[in-house]
Amino acid sequence: MLVEALLLAGVGVAFGLLGGLYLGYATTNSLGTVGFPVQYYFPWGGLIAAAVIGLLFGALAAIIPARQAARLDIIESLRYE
Repeated sequence: MLVEALLLAGVGVAFGLLGGLYLGYATTNSLGTVGFPVQYYFPWGGLIAAAVIGLLFGALAAIIPARQAARLDIIESLRYE
């Protein structure tokens, strides 16, 4: 369950970072065309920190449901559905 949560968090972090970088670049370029020239800076430190924090929160969010699922009786949970 934790591996699945980390995979989902990894995909979400990757799409979020790519989308954020693209939107940041597009915003700085559009500001330059309207008369406010802004230099685009590629934030390596922020990129790495966001990836680590996103994966950490993904793992933390999966701990409680994983512990609850581990405590369930298999036969009882199969009868429920």
